[in-house]
Amino acid sequence: MGCCGSDTKDNQTPNIKISDKNFDKEKCKSLVSSLPTRTQTNLQSLKDSMKSQTGKLTEKERSYVVFLWECQNIDYDLESYLAHKDVDCTPEGVFKNGKTVCSGYARLYKDIAVYLELKVECVNCYAKGYGYEPGQKFNSTNHEYNVIFLNGKWIGLDATWGAGHAEGKKYIKEYNEFYFLVDPELLIKTHFPEDPKWVLSKKKYSLEDFSKWPHVYSNFYSSGFYKYSPDNGSIELKNKNTQKITIWRNKMKDARVSCNIYLLDGNVYRQQLNVSYVNIYDDRCEIDLIFNKKGKYKIQIFGNGTGESTTHSILDYTVNVENDAKKELYFPTPYDKAKNINIIEPLYDNLKSGEKVKFKIKSDLDTVIIIDGRWNYLNKNENGFFEDEITIQTQPGNNLIIGQKKGTNSCDYMVSYKVV
Repeated sequence: MGCCGSDTKDNQTPNIKISDKNFDKEKCKSLVSSLPTRTQTNLQSLKDSMKSQTGKLTEKERSYVVFLWECQNIDYDLESYLAHKDVDCTPEGVFKNGKTVCSGYARLYKDIAVYLELKVECVNCYAKGYGYEPGQKFNSTNHEYNVIFLNGKWIGLDATWGAGHAEGKKYIKEYNEFYFLVDPELLIKTHFPEDPKWVLSKKKYSLEDFSKWPHVYSNFYSSGFYKYSPDNGSIELKNKNTQKITIWRNKMKDARVSCNIYLLDGNVYRQQLNVSYVNIYDDRCEIDLIFNKKGKYKIQIFGNGTGESTTHSILDYTVNVENDAKKELYFPTPYDKAKNINIIEPLYDNLKSGEKVKFKIKSDLDTVIIIDGRWNYLNKNENGFFEDEITIQTQPGNNLIIGQKKGTNSCDYMVSYKVV
């Protein structure tokens, strides 16, 4: 979380890393656990203790000790931030009070790190943190973080966002190590320096570029996702009422992805139901969206990493829709087994009884069944798709089912269409 709150076309897998050679993380964690807490000492005594105990550590290890101690011992003063109250951001004031905003985190980090003979600076920036919406314009800087000189190059870190995040009006103390020595190609997605010299990514972007991107959360990268499309975070729909968002991740089959969509109604965003459909392929996830009403929408995408049981916010967009849909659009209804099947067409609209409809399905299954009064068995063609054209026999008001055969006379329901 930053002062603004907590927590491209060059949108490829990053490959920049500060070497882990001679970096013993567990030793650093043990050392931090032995250091006095804020209530057990004063700032100068803490710095003296850190200096005496880190003298034989590498620069990266020392920088990590300071980061970890600060994240564990300093809270974000969300109450003062929301009330627009002045906060003491001096190192002495932060240490005394035990809570601060982003400037206090950055200045305390620099004060301790410099005492440990590290080269550190504080950087003012435009940040996509708490309360940010894609497409939002930046009139002034709203966050402060640090850069540190290690192994011959500058790299950023953010103890504010590493210490926790905000949920509504509540501060959640939750350590996030992603913000220790952040790859410049990733940091630039959420932190744009006021001074261009601190744009450390290989490509030198502008504030205009930064403002156009979607809101990318740290969990996007830590969960294994690495690329998204479209690159523009504020999407304008002038002559259509559908949109596809694609995100890439290795081994997508073990991922769960979901999407919440909200329509701005006056000053309140109201969640819209049954207006997204997720297809998951081996290397990517395709999220199809429908917008039947004109207006401004907020799109929140959630995903999980390998072995994670819960999903996290990974990506936000906004969508501005100019016109109401000429006719209401609908998605088929997925069942739990739908993760084994991808519906390519028909994806939008209800089915009409007596009408001829082409089905195109992608799946690892050997056989897919369309239950339309009778069982229609679809087999894979040479291109790896299940394809067939059938005349809909199901009567209006009933559902046409796509399923997987289970046993002799039963099947697992995967997707259902309403027939009108």
